[in-house]
Amino acid sequence: MTAPSRRLAAVVALLAAIAMTLGIAPTASAVSLAHPPNGTYLVYKLGTKTLYLGAIAIAGDGRLVYCVEAGKDSDYSHNGEQAIGDGGAVRKLAWLADRYQGSRDAVTHAAIGFLVHRELDADAGGAWTARRDAVRRQHGDAPETRAAQLWEEANANVPVKAKVDADMTDGIRAGWADARVAAASGAALAGVSYTLRIQGPAEFVGDDGALAGKRVDGVTGAETKRHAWRATGEGEVQVFASYDHPQANRVDSAQDFLTFGGQGRHEEKGVSFRVRKEFNPAVTTVASAKIVDAGQPVMDRVTSTVTGEDSHWPAGLELTAHGYYFDSIPASRLVDRMQPKKGETVEEFLARIERRGYTPAAWGETTFTGPGQTNEVTAHAEDGAEYTAPGRGGIGTWVWVFDQSRQSDEARPYVAGDSLSAFLDQTETNSNRAKVEVESSVTEHTAHVGSHLSDTITVGGFPDDHGLFAGDETYGIGADEPFAQVSVWWAGDPSNPSNDAAYKPSGAEPPAADDANHRLVGTWEYPAVNGVIRVGGGVADAHGTPVEIVAESHGWYVFVWSFKGDDRVMPASSRYDDQWEMTYVDDEPDEPEEEEEEEEEPEEPEEPEEPEEPDEPLPATGTDVAVAVGSSAALIVAGGVMIVVVRRRRELQDA
Repeated sequence: MTAPSRRLAAVVALLAAIAMTLGIAPTASAVSLAHPPNGTYLVYKLGTKTLYLGAIAIAGDGRLVYCVEAGKDSDYSHNGEQAIGDGGAVRKLAWLADRYQGSRDAVTHAAIGFLVHRELDADAGGAWTARRDAVRRQHGDAPETRAAQLWEEANANVPVKAKVDADMTDGIRAGWADARVAAASGAALAGVSYTLRIQGPAEFVGDDGALAGKRVDGVTGAETKRHAWRATGEGEVQVFASYDHPQANRVDSAQDFLTFGGQGRHEEKGVSFRVRKEFNPAVTTVASAKIVDAGQPVMDRVTSTVTGEDSHWPAGLELTAHGYYFDSIPASRLVDRMQPKKGETVEEFLARIERRGYTPAAWGETTFTGPGQTNEVTAHAEDGAEYTAPGRGGIGTWVWVFDQSRQSDEARPYVAGDSLSAFLDQTETNSNRAKVEVESSVTEHTAHVGSHLSDTITVGGFPDDHGLFAGDETYGIGADEPFAQVSVWWAGDPSNPSNDAAYKPSGAEPPAADDANHRLVGTWEYPAVNGVIRVGGGVADAHGTPVEIVAESHGWYVFVWSFKGDDRVMPASSRYDDQWEMTYVDDEPDEPEEEEEEEEEPEEPEEPEEPEEPDEPLPATGTDVAVAVGSSAALIVAGGVMIVVVRRRRELQDA
């Protein structure tokens, strides 16, 4: 700025002061700048002009003002201020103007003026070059050297970049975000006010652990400040960071001036990521035993897991899984497998299963606090007692669910919906083996050597379709065993009939055959089905072979019915010591029935037919008839006695 301009500015300032004293309001072009204090500029000559480098004016509030456009005459009048566009150079110049506002080192302010021209002067290659050379000739390198120092200082202290770091702490449901404000040198700056703002389905978390909104404010310090956030839904989240930075204002006049404009606010996008609050819990199960006998408890091994993309179990969150056990399903109905539909609730799925004719017979329950946990669960009845497999047998299967409505208040908001396993899923299905009942009775409990022995056996408890099921590899259930066996055992003392009693059958199981006192007479197969079986007496076995069982020696004969078992029916057998299955055979042989030979009587010649006579009534007395009948009866009795006497004599002679 030239000296005449300075004098004019002083006059204008004086007039403005008088106007203010008289209460006259200044207009938009009213002068508000004054001559800067000593120590804020250097004076140099350019031709006949006396010029100033550094602060060329001071605003009414004490801010120093620096020249931007060299080569233009200026005065202290101006039309107001407006922020200069943001940028690293502008921020540094503003910071230096504010930083050295109170300095009275002329070289320092001349250096600031030097930097203003270098960074912002539109004619830096023309008018400013000539003035810069003049300053060098008259003041040496001191202003430029100081300018380089100030620029490095600004590089290290002026915020030019916000950096946001973020990471997840609970799947993609929760995490943290850090804000760091850096200078041009890259160094982190302390003492800078900043704000983090979340856009999307998430909020910051306060110190008390509660959601605290989408914005958090802070001031950078020596250590990074961490801000926790938590998802409130599912979708894309962006974190924006804004921070304070020095702002330079342009003072509009005949030539533009620069002055410190206070703190500006800059926001920039930090990071973006996907979040999801809810998750899809699920279970995988394996039946503890594929085959369960009647009366045994039913157990299942249940493992927690999660399904779906970006699905993560909240750390430590407890969920309860509920199991429904269905029993007595016919093997022919394994084709009734049902898969839950998308979005189907527990109630809807159970209702659909019930419409097929199935209702739960038992229940199970277990809790998990994370994925990958395995619990063994025992089924319980409706009254809470331990459930045991039914004697009637059948197929059993589990349906396991995470029912959102039955979770705790804490857990419910995290569960995306009901999770269901399939009905008749292969891994959750087992076979409950039926228990067979057998009743039988031998035809005769005593007999003689040579007698034909037989037994009548009544069997119940087999599935109605037993013998027809060919097995199912998918479910791991084997085919039915088609036949049961009936064995006849002999026990006694072959050399001493009176000692047979010592070997009377005892115990449930037959003894080992020893050919001396215990012998297996034979074994025959019969269909393994319900009904009545006739063994012996010439009745055919399962293969169509007539069965005859003859008592060849004195002693005990026992019928034992047995079934070795299969995947649908338990092994079963009648007892060896069952009194109803025993026949004692004494040593007296059965007497064969004698067949009387019929003597052929000679054919009598046919007599000629006599002419029919008319019917005449019997004699009225009836005496002759009675005598004839009595005589005939006496002759018959006498003849019978003679036959017995003759037969007995023959027997004695034969003996």
